[in-house]
Amino acid sequence: MQTLFPGVPGETQKRFLEDTHRFIAFGGARGGGKSWVVRAKATLLALNYPGIKIIILRRTYADLWQNHVLELRKLLEPDIATYRDSEKAMVFPNGSRIRFGYCAAEADVLQYQGQEYDIMFLDEATQFTEYMYNCLVASNRGANEFPHRMYLTCNPGGVGHAWVKRLFIDKDYTEAENPDDYEFIPAKVYDNKVLV
Repeated sequence: MQTLFPGVPGETQKRFLEDTHRFIAFGGARGGGKSWVVRAKATLLALNYPGIKIIILRRTYADLWQNHVLELRKLLEPDIATYRDSEKAMVFPNGSRIRFGYCAAEADVLQYQGQEYDIMFLDEATQFTEYMYNCLVASNRGANEFPHRMYLTCNPGGVGHAWVKRLFIDKDYTEAENPDDYEFIPAKVYDNKVLV
């Protein structure tokens, strides 16, 4: 991984990379290395599970382009994966894909209805409404042996602050939610070895 991703993961980033809960949130301080670890985890999954379908979502495609698409293209092209603009995805020779999606408005979640993704990343999850989150959870599935997980990164505040806090901090679950499925990993700027 170090040859692909410069730097060494901090302790909390290692926890994020190794966690196997169904829903994993990595949140807290800005500068905690959340974007770096999302790119690293998505790439490792794509390389290790041929044919896996991954999507990284943000509220706007412009944010995705700056934070993830450009960075992954620099690291992966042309030898490891290729960006296909028509698919908005990094495509790997083993058939794996990391797609990039957005939900600027609640109606945008309808574009994912009926689609299946083995792994979903909600980058800056507190910018998504609870309705968006619930709709996206329905697409996190597949009739295969791949892991099916959602990884969320977040900072305090935002339109989705309440539902993220309920699930990952307060641990206040409904009957349909299994408490054992959720894990919160606090991100601290001091854990990001690139900045300290």
